[in-house]
Amino acid sequence: MKDILKEVISHLQSDKAKYCRITHKRGWLEYLKDEDLVFTLQELHQTLRKVIDSDQMRPKGNKLFCLRRKYNFTIKADKTPYRPEEALERFIVVSNADTFYNQIPIGGRKESIDIGIKENDSKFTFVELKPWSSANPPLYALVEILKNLIEYRIIYEREIKDIPQFKELDLIILAPETYYQTYNLIYNKGVYRDDMIRTLEKTLKELSSEFQTNVSFMVLEIEKNFFFNICREMYDDKKAKGQAIITLSETDAIPILTRDNWKLLATS
Repeated sequence: MKDILKEVISHLQSDKAKYCRITHKRGWLEYLKDEDLVFTLQELHQTLRKVIDSDQMRPKGNKLFCLRRKYNFTIKADKTPYRPEEALERFIVVSNADTFYNQIPIGGRKESIDIGIKENDSKFTFVELKPWSSANPPLYALVEILKNLIEYRIIYEREIKDIPQFKELDLIILAPETYYQTYNLIYNKGVYRDDMIRTLEKTLKELSSEFQTNVSFMVLEIEKNFFFNICREMYDDKKAKGQAIITLSETDAIPILTRDNWKLLATS
């Protein structure tokens, strides 16, 4: 089974000067300078639809869009999270209202929406989460979350499974400040690169029109060391040994992770 994102990216021919604008940091930095995606957003939309709505890639399974919450994650013997992104995701869900869900199956394989927020009966928000350090640039994160959006729409349109119909579907890419520093959208703590953000917002406005959705990039103001210290304390408190699975409860909520504390970086 081919990876959907690899298939989509290979169809887009998104290289310029040897670097892919979607998958490569250098390609992303060049996009911020020249505002050239190489492909059009119409091409991206058509490609996502064509690839996802194919016999090989079409969503399938009984658990599609099953709203659930997962609170467990793995801490290694050195008391650091096995997958920082997974640990961060679990803490975000436990720190917010019960309208927050995570790991929502969307493709039928291992594809899931990182975090989903049921705003009300007619509006739902998809969240793509990135950790402090990631090899996936913001454009890659955008394609990832758009893939999830199109999968949702195809599940509903083709009646693959009886799922709720939301009239409004918003998209959020969420990451700590250091992720955005790596990709030249933030200089240092709290200092945003307005020139680069303007380039991104121009693309987001066009993307919003093409895909009929609202798109935002948001910042988590939580330092990696602070978060890892919390994980170490949990490991010690539970008297864990070796590699251990930790399960969170409401008392483990971290106030800085509540939605009210997410900071807007760029929006459509």
